Parts: sequence; structure tokens; C-alpha cells
Amino acid sequence: MDEKKWMDQIRKSADSVSAPDDLSPENIEAKLHEKADKKRIPFAGRAAWRKYGVRIAEAAAAVAIVFAAGHRLGTVQMREYMNGASDTKTESMTAENAAGETAAGETAELAEAAQDVEKAAGQAAAETKDTVAETKAADAQTKTADAETKDAAAKMKETAAKDAVPEEEAAAPATRHNDVGITPIGSEDALFEKLHEFSEQNGSLGYQGYNLYTAKDGVMEIAQEMEIAPADGGQIEETGNSQTGSPDFSRTNLRELGVDESDIVKTDGKFIYIIRHNTSVRIIGADGGEMKQIAVLQPEELNEMIRDMYVSDDRLILITTGNRSSMVESEKDIYTTQSYSYAKVSTYDITDRSNPGYLGSMEQEGYYHSSRKVGDHLYLFTEFIPQIKDTREESGIMPLVNGAYMKADDVYVPESLEDTSYLVVSGAEHFYVSTQSIYICSQKWENGTDTTAILKFSYKDGDIWGAGMTQLEGYLNDTFSLDEYNGYLRVVATAWDKDEINTLYVYDGEMELVGKIDDIAPGETIRSARFMGDIGYFVTFKQTDPLFSVDLSDPENPRILGELSVTGFSSYLHFYGEDRLLGVGYEADPETGMATGVKLSMFDVSDPAHVAEIKRYVIKDADNCPGLSDYKAIMIDPEKNLFGFVCDEHYLLFTYDEQEGFRNLLTYSLSDDAEKGLWYGNAYADVRGLYISDTFYLADADMLRAFDMKNEFEQVQVLEL
Repeated sequence: MDEKKWMDQIRKSADSVSAPDDLSPENIEAKLHEKADKKRIPFAGRAAWRKYGVRIAEAAAAVAIVFAAGHRLGTVQMREYMNGASDTKTESMTAENAAGETAAGETAELAEAAQDVEKAAGQAAAETKDTVAETKAADAQTKTADAETKDAAAKMKETAAKDAVPEEEAAAPATRHNDVGITPIGSEDALFEKLHEFSEQNGSLGYQGYNLYTAKDGVMEIAQEMEIAPADGGQIEETGNSQTGSPDFSRTNLRELGVDESDIVKTDGKFIYIIRHNTSVRIIGADGGEMKQIAVLQPEELNEMIRDMYVSDDRLILITTGNRSSMVESEKDIYTTQSYSYAKVSTYDITDRSNPGYLGSMEQEGYYHSSRKVGDHLYLFTEFIPQIKDTREESGIMPLVNGAYMKADDVYVPESLEDTSYLVVSGAEHFYVSTQSIYICSQKWENGTDTTAILKFSYKDGDIWGAGMTQLEGYLNDTFSLDEYNGYLRVVATAWDKDEINTLYVYDGEMELVGKIDDIAPGETIRSARFMGDIGYFVTFKQTDPLFSVDLSDPENPRILGELSVTGFSSYLHFYGEDRLLGVGYEADPETGMATGVKLSMFDVSDPAHVAEIKRYVIKDADNCPGLSDYKAIMIDPEKNLFGFVCDEHYLLFTYDEQEGFRNLLTYSLSDDAEKGLWYGNAYADVRGLYISDTFYLADADMLRAFDMKNEFEQVQVLEL
């Protein structure tokens, strides 16, 4: 509603009597504050309220105006707030609301509050019409109110004029960023001061040209839009972590449906791609037991190491790392060496698998940490450690992106630093990427207990913007300890308060705590978790394994539905077909809690309030399963009814039958090949199992073996790479 309409409404309200008490300046201001508190106006909105000094004169209400400048993160422009859904809000949130053209984006909560006031004013106008003839005094009051209203409007215009945003700034589109504790730093000077202050307080200033190293990893996130095809042509319908309606071949075990992840071995159903000793990719034609190496792909720069890869239709994406060094003349005839590490994303056209063609790359200074791929966009997580000295000029605080220094406006820093490694956040232990949000978790010890800070970034089509942050008591077991559903984040954490204590937290889209369950399984720790829609499952352990089921259908009132106690505990949970939950973990002595072997459990979750362990399988004395710390090392496909993993020195492949329980289909000894020098690595962590149609393959950096699944897994071919 523009100023004229406001004034007309106010005058109509005052035709007969003075404004009712409900519309007094004090009551309206209180109402707006109450509405803002109820709706939880973002911090930026509250700050703007104070900044603009909004005044309510008689029955008139003004709407606080908030905006933020556009930013770029890495090479991708931040989302603009005026796009998309915000278009529907602009009618009631124009710059005219505060008596003049002041900005391009008010907060929706305050606009809603203003609409409530408008409604109340309209109601008051109707009521006052009935009292026109009651008293002559009312007429006098009306004149007084009218005069005061005009005076109030003049004051509003004056206030708005003082605080009006310059025309060129108002014209700039605002971003979806509000002041949520993870704001762009704005300038290199501000960033240097923040980092330098922290370094001085902690006695860790960079010295003699060395980089500042800290105890925790720092992480930076950038999004790079390249010539990348959607995974599997975007035609796959996925259920849980398995895929249906697709060609008959296995895929990387994913944390989140719809969010692709890199790995060291991939297949597209016709070819198998294997990273060999971080130096090359071998492309293998696989037709049943007939395997043939058809191409070898190496990085464009020979000094680079291949860390991960994606295969998407006719595109192969490599993530490599390397170092660059140079000699700089610091003073006349005095030279020093400079070097930095970088992570690179390179894309290759593999339409002709026998002749891959290089398409292009993006390079980011820092250390590679992880990545995710959603649709046509790749999200790369790297660590950058700034070099901090006494002055900004001496320091190196900005990383290079494609050879150019990143701008300060691209750097997001939390309100309080825990270390100086940064770009998106300070230290990070866990990443969780949903189809809409990126959550970065940082753990620290504070006030005698673990605390975890969770920073949320929203993203879409390569655009990224800060969305919120929170800090909770406790630490997270792994990335499965948090899960996003219908805009809510659910988290389970373990804290220490004279003894272990577990808590479930529920946060809304702005990271405001809305629900909580305290004091879960005192004295035990969370060992695994999995969420499916409105139901969550998590395992705690001390001597036995309680499997808890939780109803999350009402985010503000989560409740525990059931608790199943069994021996041992599950370290990894995976939904396995309808109403079944697979647990992989350890069997344990119920008296001592000591592990006695690796255990498979199948739980019936058809009634979440009465979960039952219906089948179990124990591998006695086994104790080393790399897949329990790296879920991508587990090959699992409930549709195919197959799952496999490395256990000690063997690769084990299983199927499940409702009557017979777990059946071991293949036990392959890796130690035999290790004696020949063909297998290597940390407890065979680089071994991957995969299948294409009726052929099962066992892959490593040096060898690919094929087994006929229709003929009792007879080994049919071995290909040395």
C-alpha cells in the first residue's frame, strides 16, 4: 500500500472519533514487535529496525527496509533476492511504504505485520462510523487527530529521507543473504584484522614466510559451472540410495538421494573407469567376462595427482591436486621461493571412449577436501590456509581462482573464529549436502564439553547464499547424524556432562531450534543414524545396542516411538527394500562391551514403534571394515538384492532372503593378491565391488576381476592394469 492509501485509510479511521487505544502509537509499535518476535525476524531485519528508527505516528505504521548487495562466490554469482518467489512480495513491500523510495527489499515479516495493522485500521474505521452523531466532542477530536496525522506523515517523510538509500544503491538487486552470522567480510582490511586479531590472541602469527597451520581443517566452498552432463542423463528414478527404472549396473553408494559423489572407481553400464595410483584413469570396456583396456587418460599437467572422478553420460570429470612454485625477487638480488597447492576440476569429452578429449578446467588455490555434483553443477570443497604476518601487505590472505585473487566480498566468515583457515567457514569436521542446502559442521571443546557449530548455505543451479547458523552442545558421529527434510534439519549429537548424554535437535529453515529431545540413553554414545521422511533411527552403545525410532512428523514435538536393545551395535544403517533396515557393525560381549566380530542385522521397521531384529549374521573375530568409515566403499543395491564390502583381508558379497536370512555369495581373499604385489593400501580401502548385469567385478588400482553371477560367481577373467 503506498503512502496516499495509508493516509486515506488513516483519515477514514478518524472521521468520527480519535483512534482507538489499539491503534495508539505505543500499541501499534508493540504489536509490530510482537509480530516480529513471533515470526523471528532475521537479525538483519532487527538491526535495520534500529537503524532506520521506525516510528509509528498515531495509526500510521512504517515497514523497515532491508537489503544486501550482490556477491559472487568463486566464479558463480550469488542468487539475487528480487528474483523468483520474492516477486509476489514486492506489492506490499515497495519503497513507498516508508514515505519515499528508500530501498528495493523489505522483510516479509514486517510487511505482514503492517498488513495486520492495516486490517485493524479498517476494522476501526467501520466501528467509528456508527459513532459519528454521538457527540460534538468527537468532531473536535477528529480534527485534532487529522492534524496530528498530517504532522506524523511529515515526520515520517523526514525520517525516511534521512535514511534513504542512494538511488544507485537502491537500484541494485538484493541477494537472499540476511545477517545470519555468516556474512561476507566485505573488504581485505576487515578480513586481515579479523584473522590477525585471532592469531595474536592465540599466539600463532605466520613466521618467516611459512603458512599458518592450525589444528582444524578450514574449508572453502565454490561452485563451478562447466560443460557437465547430468548424471545418467537425468532419467533415473531413485528410491532410498538405490536406483530404479535404470540400466542394470551398480552406482556409487550415495549419502543423499539426488546428490552425486565422486569415487575412485565408476561404471556407466558399458565401461569401467579406474583411477590407477592417482596418476591416470584406465577406461575398460566391459562386456560380461570380456574386459579390454581401451584408453588411458592422464592429467593435462604431469605433476598433478588424480584424487576423484565423476562419470556423467559422455563427460568424465577429474578432480586433481598439484603445486605451483615460483621465484620472487623480494629485494635487489635477493630471491625467495613461493609455492602454493591447488585443486583443479577438469572435464573431458568421452563420446569416443577410446579417445577422450579435454574440454576445460577450473583451478582453486587450496587443499582438496571433498565435492558434490547436483545436476549440471559441481561443488568443490577445498581448504585454504592464509599466511598472516604483521601487516596486510606482507600477508597472503586471498586465494587464487583461475589465476586471479578472489574478492573479499566472496569470503564468508562466521561471527567468531575458531581458527584462521577459512573461506567459507573456519574448521570443519563434517559436510552434509542435501538437494537444497550445504551444512558445514565445526566441532570445538568449550566450557567442559564438546560443542558443534553448524553453518547452512542454500544453493541452486550454482548460486550459493548464507542461510543461517547455530551451535549445539555435543559432537556428531558422522554425516548421517544430520538430515534435512521438508525444510527442517534434524540432528543427533552426543555430549559430556559427567557422563555421555544424547540429544536430538530439530531446526527450521533459518536454523532456529524448534524441537528437542533431551537425555537420550545416558552413559551411551551415538554410533549410527539414518532418517527416512518423518521417521528417524539411531543407535547408541555402551555394552548393548539400543536402536531408537523417532517420530519427526511434528518438528516442534519430536517423540521417541520405540527402543530395541540387541547385542553389539550398527555403525552403518541403510534402508533395504520395503520396511527393512540393514545394519552393519560389530557384535559385542553384553557384559564387557568388547567387540567379538562383525555383525549384519536386518531390522523390521514396518511398525516404527515396535522395531524388531529379524535376522543377524556374525563374522566371528573380524574387526576391520573400511566401509564403516567410508560408506562409498560399500557396494549396495536393494533392488538387485546385493551388498558387499571389505572385511579384514577378504571381500564379502551378500544377498538377503526373508526366510533364510543373510547368504554369503562370494568370499574373495585379497591377501593372495597382496603377496603378488597387486593389492595395496590401508586395509584394502581402495577396493571396490561393482556389477554390470550378471557380471560382478572386483576392482583396484592394479587389477580388475570378473565373476559370473549366474554360475556361482565363477571367476572368468583377470585384467591387470
